[in-house]
Amino acid sequence: MKSNRQSDPPGVAWPFDLRVFAGVAGLWGLCLALSALVPVADVDLVDPIETIFAGIRFNGDDARVVLIVQAVIFMVIAIGVFFHRRWGLLLALCYMAEVVMSHLAFVIAYLPMRSEWENVRAVASQGPMMVLITLYLWIRACDLIFAPQPADGRQRTTSNETHRNAVRANSRTGDIAAIAD
Repeated sequence: MKSNRQSDPPGVAWPFDLRVFAGVAGLWGLCLALSALVPVADVDLVDPIETIFAGIRFNGDDARVVLIVQAVIFMVIAIGVFFHRRWGLLLALCYMAEVVMSHLAFVIAYLPMRSEWENVRAVASQGPMMVLITLYLWIRACDLIFAPQPADGRQRTTSNETHRNAVRANSRTGDIAAIAD
């Protein structure tokens, strides 16, 4: 017995690879949470946790908070995509677009600083992969996100033949073009 969910567009099946993507996103969220919560080393002088969000570099406790927020975002994406919800795909696309723009902003902001060239090179080398992931999501999700939805979520109860007969009976001019077969 199949339930009629609002998030499933009629006639469009969700590909299996999106469920794999959801699993990978969930695992990545778990890894981010673990990296934020489990100390890497017992270092008193410098906290080794560092992350970039929205083109801004965060260190220490600020980075831990940002990593936990990112982990929650990835977990929500995983849940939404795994259970075939449009909002999960929209969130994934929006977040990946933010990641691409964040990488670009970081590279542009820190390129003039000679001491940051190593970090700029590392972030710039991740850029093409982020763009490919975003394009993959766009290609796989475009039909699922923008497919037309029924107005009230219910299936039409009349058949096409019944509808055609009603149009023919109510047609005053008998215009054949109005009745498309």
